[in-house]
Amino acid sequence: MKLNIIKKIILPALLMMITSSAMSQDMIDEDFLDNIEENAKALWTENTPAFANNTVPDKYKDESAVIFGFKRSVTIDKKSRMGFLSKGERSLLFFENVHFKIKLNDRNAVKAFTEVYFRYSDKVDGVSAKIIKPDGLVQPVLLDDAIGVESVSNVPEFFKSFFDQQSGSERRYFKVAVPDLEPGDILEYVATTKSKLNVSGMGYIEFSPQYELCNKVYPVLYNQIIMETDGKSFFKSLSMNGAPDFKKEAASDDEFFRYVFTDTDRGVEKDVNFINTYKVMPLTKFQVIYANNEKTKGALIGEKGEIKTGFSKEELAKKAWEEYEKTGREYYGNYATVDNVVNMLWTELKKKETNGWEEYIGNVYYRVRNLVLNRDTYLSDKTAAYIFAALMDKKYIKADIVISVSNSVGKMDNILFDNEVRYICRVNNKFYFNWTDYSNPGELVENLLASEAYIIRAPGKKGAQEIIPITLPDASSDDNVVEYAVNAQLDKEMNTLAVSRKSTYRGLSKTRNISTALKYTPYMLDDYKNYGGESPTENMRSAQEEEYNKSVKALKDNFKEAKPEYVKNNLQSEFDQKVKYKNFTINSDGRTVKQNDLVFVEDFELNGMLRKAGKKYLVNIPGLVGGQLQIKKEERIRKYDINVGCARSLSWKIKFKVPDNYTVEGLQELNTNVDNESGSFSCTAEEKEGVVFINIKKVYKKANVAKDKWPEMLAFIDAAYDNSFRYLLLKPKN
Repeated sequence: MKLNIIKKIILPALLMMITSSAMSQDMIDEDFLDNIEENAKALWTENTPAFANNTVPDKYKDESAVIFGFKRSVTIDKKSRMGFLSKGERSLLFFENVHFKIKLNDRNAVKAFTEVYFRYSDKVDGVSAKIIKPDGLVQPVLLDDAIGVESVSNVPEFFKSFFDQQSGSERRYFKVAVPDLEPGDILEYVATTKSKLNVSGMGYIEFSPQYELCNKVYPVLYNQIIMETDGKSFFKSLSMNGAPDFKKEAASDDEFFRYVFTDTDRGVEKDVNFINTYKVMPLTKFQVIYANNEKTKGALIGEKGEIKTGFSKEELAKKAWEEYEKTGREYYGNYATVDNVVNMLWTELKKKETNGWEEYIGNVYYRVRNLVLNRDTYLSDKTAAYIFAALMDKKYIKADIVISVSNSVGKMDNILFDNEVRYICRVNNKFYFNWTDYSNPGELVENLLASEAYIIRAPGKKGAQEIIPITLPDASSDDNVVEYAVNAQLDKEMNTLAVSRKSTYRGLSKTRNISTALKYTPYMLDDYKNYGGESPTENMRSAQEEEYNKSVKALKDNFKEAKPEYVKNNLQSEFDQKVKYKNFTINSDGRTVKQNDLVFVEDFELNGMLRKAGKKYLVNIPGLVGGQLQIKKEERIRKYDINVGCARSLSWKIKFKVPDNYTVEGLQELNTNVDNESGSFSCTAEEKEGVVFINIKKVYKKANVAKDKWPEMLAFIDAAYDNSFRYLLLKPKN
């Protein structure tokens, strides 16, 4: 057996360190600096009225910044009308122009734009930026000291290309500091880039779906996207929640199609908590697909020159089944095909005696999870469903194929892209979702709770396909639980609060927290035991076993060193103060049906929970619940419906030992009870034999709440926040 577990964890980290180190030293090519601004010069002459404006409307004068204009124009060209003909038309070219202009009204906005980012990968690329001072003075932003950006994920939205990943590798970005930037300044930026993708041998390419949210972090007076495609490309787009549609316009070249999205005067939304963004915020989503005619059969696309805005139930089911059927022949890692993986797994599994189909399913689930654990990436939903169903079929167990859509996207008729189609297996009315490193059979997935779904089957001889509408399971607050058992006492010097906290997570609350809890924990080393597999050392020669054991020891030593700092940082973020780490222990990793709860204990010390007033002390024992959500004044008028992800309950059972020779006051003030249809918060406190017992419970009763119920949400959220700042008074007995 290869040492995949070790390599999966250690090698990517080393490569990241090497890559980051190398990229951080990259300087831009000096020869290119002579041409880069010249290449962008034509963009300054663009005649768009929005970019001639320097005056902020009165209604936005109190905003941190205001975007006058944000325009992106993309041409996708196989025939290369721009003069860059490729032999045999092997290359698909992307030309992307960006124009961005923003007024910075305060220090926070200035801080966000102290650097300009740009892409540079071709000799025709260009960029130019300038600062316009309040008195009209124009200062160019010099690019001489530009340096490479370590990761594209660090590039702000306003400087990022639509097609970074489409040319075979991640494109290079650089950044340069903007000196002497002050509130009241206007930053304006133009850029042009060219990308090339070799499409020889490729008959069908789906480019990354794009989601354009109309509302940005600042008001936007003018936001425009122009997509021009040649005759070998298809375009689809769907606008939702009041966003403008893409419009088809006449292109300057008869062989091209032009699609334009324009949004104007879009303010900043004040609803920032409990938002299901794609379901309520105005957005348009779109995608370009390159396809030769013979490759379009079954594709989730419309006609050339058409803006395809959606698909019927029949179209979705037909496409999903066609894609599903092809899965077995698709390439998989070091194996020839997915079918080869299925056969390899079946060879192992059929050797094991099983007592009924449930035990077999358990063996299948944990064996494939172990396979996933040793991959660098997770399986797609489609591949996961195919492998699971194929292994059920080997045992003559009927498995239904179910397609659905994330509840963050909407309903089935909101699906526009292939990757929005989710695949699940159903066996005896129990649903089996895609694997993670931590999942157990039958555990639910938060973004598929109560989602609309179809059971689909192979079309009959006459082409008719059976499609059965269903709804995926939901979960209640009793299913998704967090329980904290907290013991706390002051040290002898009465300076620090020593805390031992046992945390128990169930359901989706476990799913939300398990990756954090198990980080730097070597749970993967014994994963084979969950399906009765052989130890990695079972068939190793002595030299191989010695190498393996050395690698395992190195991994454990690395984890042992990294875990305390990681836990401490998480606790400091939770309590918003310095924390002294003492210990961390996993009681149950929650990765098996038999031990389904995630349980761990943290021991730490807090010194920010205590105030001294003469000989008296104020102790913030209710603050041991950690930070609670504060709803600010501007967020109290609700515009959108409320989504909390999943219904759930959280409880804290806190025991605080009163110091010897002290009495405690203020317990009665802690007693609180708020209960309504949307949620609840309660706190009870009492003292028994020198120990204070505080029981706190907070419940989100529903995943989705209508906006007119916002006052109910505020009632228990405010109660939880207020309670976390209350203190007990410790008074000397004498």
